[in-house]
Amino acid sequence: MKKRLLRAGLIAAVLALLAGLLAACGSDDSKDSKLDVESGGLTGDPIRIGTLCSCTGPLAASLGQSLDVLKAWASTTNEAGGINGHPVEVIAYDDGQNPATGLAKAKQLVEKDKVMAIVGTMSLVSDQWASYVSEKGIPVVGGQPVDTSFFTDPNFYASGSTLPLLLLGEVTVAAKSGAKELGLMYCSETPVCAQLPAIVKPLAAQAGMTVVEAKVSQSAPKYLAECQSFKDKGVDAMFNAVNSDVVPRIAESCEQAGFKPIQIASSATTQKSWTTDENLDGSLIVATNAVYTDETVPGVKGFLDGLEKHAPKVLESPQFSFPLIYPWAGGELFKAAAEAGGISPTSTGADVVKGLRLLEDETLDGIAPPLNFPEGQPSFPLCYFTAKLTEGEFRSDAEPTTCIDQATATAMLTALQQG
Repeated sequence: MKKRLLRAGLIAAVLALLAGLLAACGSDDSKDSKLDVESGGLTGDPIRIGTLCSCTGPLAASLGQSLDVLKAWASTTNEAGGINGHPVEVIAYDDGQNPATGLAKAKQLVEKDKVMAIVGTMSLVSDQWASYVSEKGIPVVGGQPVDTSFFTDPNFYASGSTLPLLLLGEVTVAAKSGAKELGLMYCSETPVCAQLPAIVKPLAAQAGMTVVEAKVSQSAPKYLAECQSFKDKGVDAMFNAVNSDVVPRIAESCEQAGFKPIQIASSATTQKSWTTDENLDGSLIVATNAVYTDETVPGVKGFLDGLEKHAPKVLESPQFSFPLIYPWAGGELFKAAAEAGGISPTSTGADVVKGLRLLEDETLDGIAPPLNFPEGQPSFPLCYFTAKLTEGEFRSDAEPTTCIDQATATAMLTALQQG
């Protein structure tokens, strides 16, 4: 992949995709606390970690139960003997997706709570506190890999594929499906959405496809005109850069127009409700992590078993979808680094980083693509997961991971850093 195809505009496009996570308004109730986790009978000083989430405000409908997942991870870990024989303690703060609050809570974690790492973060305002925690030597270990900090900041250690690779993956999956005309509907509400066609078009061209685009309002009740236009222009696969709750309306409108292209989506912008929507059956998914319901993956089975025991309501919730595996993956990455580095309650952020550096092609029992953390570079896993929505389930592909080579990754990173 040539660097000219991945200009600085990629960051804006990624932000547009991240905005697609915003699904609904939710509760404003604060979720600040030391998580009440099971000790597993362990005594003594704990290994204290912190986390930040945007659990209330705009993303409550998607991420509101993130802390329940991290609590289940910590309880499961403690019941299995803790980390190096020590119990895990998690201090959690909700930033409400407010930048000023995010910075204040990060300072509280570092200066008051004395955490050695921020783990499994689900904060969407990390750009406001990233430089602060970096200056203080506190690493950010795993969480929501769609956050731009995970592919731009060397102090952020991703526990899944990051968004630049997902964007490339979506184009690749569309091409492999046989598509020649890729339809792109993107939101009109956010200026950064307008950057997306300039990024997708050269990627599609390299894959042998042309792009047909349409700017749409996310508040529109129907999209019949756009679907008919795509149909007339021979579109055979679609990629929608809109909120996850808008996608079903687009699919329904296209069905009414007698038009059913292949739907291509990122796992970060899916919803559980898609599994009951016949118009979305057959959608091809490009994912940051393994399919969150695939019990054949040992790490995913551990995730599901942990939730069943410690947070069963999460499994029944409409929120239970791909993004809720992110905090668990972050916890598992911290545990792997802590075990590799011999972390104890008196360890520092620098010790955690040493443990991360020792990991080689770490997959967290199949939850993540192979993870490596070379010094001084942002995280950039070389593989992504693929799946299909079929018969009401997200199902892993027979060969669930696709990888790029190091030269392609280096070109992408260079373009991002220059941007």
